Amino acid sequence: MLTRINRKRYGQGHTILEVSMLSILFVVISIFCLDVGFILMASQVNERACRDAARAAAQADNYLSALQLAQAAVAGHQSDGYFVSTPTVEAGQFVYQDFGGNAPPNVSPFVSVTTSTNVRIPAPVFFFGESVLDNGSMRFTKTYTFPIVKMQLYL
Repeated sequence: MLTRINRKRYGQGHTILEVSMLSILFVVISIFCLDVGFILMASQVNERACRDAARAAAQADNYLSALQLAQAAVAGHQSDGYFVSTPTVEAGQFVYQDFGGNAPPNVSPFVSVTTSTNVRIPAPVFFFGESVLDNGSMRFTKTYTFPIVKMQLYL
């Protein structure tokens, strides 16, 4: 027959087991939240940089100055450089369409800017079908299209 002291001692084993299991679960949840935090930060930095770059490029009156303005706008969006890389303008996907100053009816001249950034994930896991690169990072790209505000008229 168990005495009161023995019953109390046997009851503590379950508590230690529950605390250890919950602490492991909290560590896993904390690491997941850390990953999601870095991913959200990288996405927001890239989103803002792309929008600002497209807005700046729309102020230019030719392709070269529009690209330079977009790159200058993106340079203002510095990040830590280790976990979230500084966004860059994808020059190969940069579009400045002014139709030579003679836009067709019902069509606006526009500029389209694509930026990209990489985020290094502290504990790489697969997120919603996104692929993780070999070095444990993810790449975000964003494209914005703005109407050209200033245009050089060809007469």
